[in-house]
Amino acid sequence: MVNFFLIVLVSFFMACKVFAIDYICEPWTNTLTLEKEEATFTAKIENGTLNLRSSNSLPQDIPKFSQLSITLPNYDLFLSPNGTIITAFPISDRLFRIYVYFPNIERRWFWFSQCRLIK
Repeated sequence: MVNFFLIVLVSFFMACKVFAIDYICEPWTNTLTLEKEEATFTAKIENGTLNLRSSNSLPQDIPKFSQLSITLPNYDLFLSPNGTIITAFPISDRLFRIYVYFPNIERRWFWFSQCRLIK
């Protein structure tokens, strides 16, 4: 019986490995005007957090940090401290699309981009 619990405990910790994954992303696109920002940026997913970094500054109101809230079959939903919602839709094993919504700001548009895995 002790061996059974030991096996269950070891398999639980083996299944919970943490992987840090870095992505290079296309410049942000505004959904209203379809205009693109100039600079690319990087996205890093680690321990349930999404970190966005850019050599230039990110567009106004896009958070640099957000926490995974829920994982659904079609996308992951991240929430930032300022209330911004970020969704990540996988396109393939190496590619995902990211959308940033602003429910606490009255506007009719949002930002989106596509990110590729860095090897």
